[in-house]
Amino acid sequence: MLKLYAGGTFLTMEEAQPTAEAVLTEDGIIRAAGTEDEMRRLAGTEEMEIVSLNGMTVLPGFIDGHSHLTAAAYQILNVNLNPPPTGTCSSREDVIEALKNGLSKRRLQPGQWLMGMGYDNSAFPDGRHLTKEDLDLVSREVPVAALHVSGHLCVVNTKGMEVMGYLEEGFEVPAGGVVEKTGLLKEQAFLGSDKMTGPSQEEVLKAVEQASALYASYGITTAQDARTREGEYQLLRAAGEAGFLKTDVVSYLAPELAESILPKQVPDKNIYENHLRLGGLKLFLDGSPQGKTAWLSEPYYEVPEGENGDYQGFPVQEESYVTSVLEKAVENDWQINVHANGDEAIEQLIRCYKAAAEKLGKGRELRPVVIHCQTVRPDQLDRMKEIGMMASFFLDHVFYWGDYHYESVLGPERAERISPLRSALERGIPFTLHQDTPVVPPNVLFSIHNAVNRRTRSGRILGPNQRITVKEALKAVTVWGAYQLFEEEHKAVLRRERRRIL
Repeated sequence: MLKLYAGGTFLTMEEAQPTAEAVLTEDGIIRAAGTEDEMRRLAGTEEMEIVSLNGMTVLPGFIDGHSHLTAAAYQILNVNLNPPPTGTCSSREDVIEALKNGLSKRRLQPGQWLMGMGYDNSAFPDGRHLTKEDLDLVSREVPVAALHVSGHLCVVNTKGMEVMGYLEEGFEVPAGGVVEKTGLLKEQAFLGSDKMTGPSQEEVLKAVEQASALYASYGITTAQDARTREGEYQLLRAAGEAGFLKTDVVSYLAPELAESILPKQVPDKNIYENHLRLGGLKLFLDGSPQGKTAWLSEPYYEVPEGENGDYQGFPVQEESYVTSVLEKAVENDWQINVHANGDEAIEQLIRCYKAAAEKLGKGRELRPVVIHCQTVRPDQLDRMKEIGMMASFFLDHVFYWGDYHYESVLGPERAERISPLRSALERGIPFTLHQDTPVVPPNVLFSIHNAVNRRTRSGRILGPNQRITVKEALKAVTVWGAYQLFEEEHKAVLRRERRRIL
């Protein structure tokens, strides 16, 4: 069945034909784009349905540069602890009240945790983190966890500390993690734990459907699930089989899962099954700047309480492990997505990936991606280009935490350079934008706005020389988004030849 979409403007994202009046599709496949007269002539006498756009503008579907679809599903099931504009918790008291309300409304099974997501201490009047004593006011019988908005810190109550074994004498801190007596857990101290029992599989499955629909509501047609572990992979497969995935989903696997199920592959040969495919491997090298766990080459502007004045954050992986994972990835033609916020973590990635590529005589063609890449330096961008490394920038930090970075995390000089889109563009480095959902909503248009304006919550312009144009920002979430996923041949551009409609 032919359909003619007309009566509006198509932004094709193709240099040779940037706009079109109409698009002709056949059974959901783009047959051609051009003027309305051209499309009618192409259709000839075949039966055709005409869809009027009533003056609207049409874009290719947005491509998610990086996020966590399954974590977004869990966020739907947990208590929202975000501050405005994505929540209502602007103080410690607000968080406690929200968790109390959540506990009263949930029928928790024995041993199940009450979990909240998104608390942001930078929005609190005193800027201090929650403590286990704060969460004890919610409950001393039920384990309670409040996940920081960065996803790299978590506070648990006394019962939670007990369940996780952190009240036992001489307990062992997982490598790459920190346990503070206040109940604040950092990185692998909770990320690697299996002690937090959450909602049932059925509840989570329905939440995946809701999360997928949320992505689609923002115009995203290809989403990601980063650092997928075994349970999350099976969850996504079940959601796909049930028809719950409203977008394509590309999964980047945790290293231990990649070794068991990711075949030796060339990324552009991957195909979707029930809207799900495996994209490669995801690795963490550090934490978050707003959580002050990102690994920097210079000390934080204001170091966290209890740390020495030369505190620079910390790595979360041993160098030997990073080297072995990257060598295995290059050897097996796996694309890597590597979480690296701090410039010292980025340095580790460049060093180790370059060594792996030189040892094996390949790797540039795999389009390795630096995820977040927030404090990347000019010299590092130069070396990234040399080895074919892309960046996916979490540019929304400029709005949500730009003032905090300026005043506390990085200080004025480094904060002005955060997420240097213009510097990457000038070097010809392809990059994408992402929201790291569930950290912030998958609002791609807001990310475009932030890339163009770089305005913080308070109205400060952070790094005006790093602004890009609307057209350049649109390219980052369409053309380069598809390129990052090795899908540029059939996504993100409305071309004259046959293409699947987005």
